[in-house]
Amino acid sequence: MRNGLLSAVVATALVLLCAGTAGAQSLVYSFEAPPVNPDGFGPNGGGVTVTQDTIGATNGANSMKVSVVTGATFVGALTGVVHPLINDPPGVQSVLADVTLTQPFTGSFALIGVTIFGASQPGPGQQFGLQAQFADFEHLEGKAAGTYTVQFDLNSATHPLTFATGQSFNDIFGTVGSGANDLIPTGFQFFFNKSNDQPLTAYVDNVRVISTPEPASLSALALGGLALVRRRRAA
Repeated sequence: MRNGLLSAVVATALVLLCAGTAGAQSLVYSFEAPPVNPDGFGPNGGGVTVTQDTIGATNGANSMKVSVVTGATFVGALTGVVHPLINDPPGVQSVLADVTLTQPFTGSFALIGVTIFGASQPGPGQQFGLQAQFADFEHLEGKAAGTYTVQFDLNSATHPLTFATGQSFNDIFGTVGSGANDLIPTGFQFFFNKSNDQPLTAYVDNVRVISTPEPASLSALALGGLALVRRRRAA
């Protein structure tokens, strides 16, 4: 019986460790609540409008409609309401969103991406802290009208738009007081970039993140289980 309990604890710890590497999805933005721009999202840059809509809703009744009506570059929907899960720890691997196109884009390229802006707390004698940002994008050109699940990888070591080349999101950002890095997210943006003046409209919904529990937490759980086995043996 004791050997069976020990085996069960070890097996559970291994399952948790493996699950941690795969990550779990958690909802961060659903665009459900009023006012018109829920979750604090609004236009960032000229030539773009951001409103609440029902087209493309895959979680609840509403979505976020982003319309780019000019040839502006890197405009989009920005919010200063950064969800607690978009932080480190526990560590964000990817951002996923359901993106709906009602008609294909016929220009040579159209991109949708996410940018996470951040800053550090000002040091002694400083008025402003360090600034940082992290971005990843995916292509929309060539896609037919429909709804797509788009995944933005934040855990890769190489990103063409990353402020600090060769660093992942979790290398750049941390939490205040975490020690190694006090850069914290201050804004979250969906950006759009396209090749010409043709209008581009996308509906975004069901924004979620894939995060990984800290290895220390999983190890502590496993050690706690082993300690329980030892106590039962001693009894």
